[in-house]
Amino acid sequence: MANILDYLDWRGDIPFSVSPFNEIDGLLLSEFGYTPLEGIVPQGFSLRVSLRTAWEQFHSEQVDEKRRILTFEQDTALFEKLASSVRFGETLLTGYVTQLDEETQFSVLTCFLEDGSTFVAFRGTDNTLVGWKEDMNLSYMQETGSQTIAKTYLNTHFRNHPRPIRVGGHSKGGNLAVYAASFCDAPVRSRIVSIQTYDAPGFREEIVDTPEYREILPRVESFIPESSVVGLLLNNPAEHTIVKSTASGIMQHLAFSWEVLRDHFVQTEEVSRSGNLLNKAVTNWISQFEDEERRQLIESVFGVLEASEADTFREIQQSRRKSYPAMLRAIRNLTPEQQRLLKNALIGMAKSGADAVRGDNPDKNAKPKPAEG
Repeated sequence: MANILDYLDWRGDIPFSVSPFNEIDGLLLSEFGYTPLEGIVPQGFSLRVSLRTAWEQFHSEQVDEKRRILTFEQDTALFEKLASSVRFGETLLTGYVTQLDEETQFSVLTCFLEDGSTFVAFRGTDNTLVGWKEDMNLSYMQETGSQTIAKTYLNTHFRNHPRPIRVGGHSKGGNLAVYAASFCDAPVRSRIVSIQTYDAPGFREEIVDTPEYREILPRVESFIPESSVVGLLLNNPAEHTIVKSTASGIMQHLAFSWEVLRDHFVQTEEVSRSGNLLNKAVTNWISQFEDEERRQLIESVFGVLEASEADTFREIQQSRRKSYPAMLRAIRNLTPEQQRLLKNALIGMAKSGADAVRGDNPDKNAKPKPAEG
């Protein structure tokens, strides 16, 4: 079946004046947001570069190790097709901001489209350990570092913006788009016409209960694959469009597997049984832990991963002869309390999975049976 790359082959020569911006266009720009564009797209809004020119520079440069690690092969193919298309080639890019430190993995890109609108694309989780840790932090933190930066970005650049504003993103990028749109200043929020999210996790209950979130919710367009797990995590009351995928299980999170027909996704009526079971298992497991326990568990897990001295999961795999022994030593060096928490988490995950398969609905306040030793 066709995917977003095929869409560009079919309709890349059709300008927005003939075929208006649609749900596939939003995913294309959200996926494009994963491309590292340091030194190519300006950070300040006073300068802009066309997407076609950006590709020429990106393609002509020697791809350094950082870009090789963070860029997927399909994203490079997407970049080339976008640049060569009539529909996107003259899109002007600006406001590229990226930040990666011990606590935050963040990137955003602003696209000025030829239909007179602006699309702000927030990057989802990349291959870095920091990015995945920040995702986990959504389960207990009131506001993550990336959410703070995303909100500030809209406030800084769009208070007096004359064009209709769309914001969007895939995975964590979609979460950032909704959060920033909800909690940016009211004059900016009023100028946002739509928020497009693609298999993006939800929020803690106190977030979705705020008047700011409720105000923006009717403008949220949420798309999830039929075996979605990420897009149904935490509280996500948006009305979802369920998309058919050529992949299986959690691999459906990758947007290149989503099926496309002309200018829309191929839809299905409900989430698959396997996806529903996995989501129920994960949700039940998360609910077993209080916020402080979640924090301790996340710190323990990522403390072990960081002992590998790798920055990405790919590096852990590539240097496993070094990284695996280092991580085993880190596990042994955890405090007895941390070790018990990890054991209890694994036991709780197994029990939640079994309960989901049996169709049980365990008490959300129940605790997993403590591990011995």
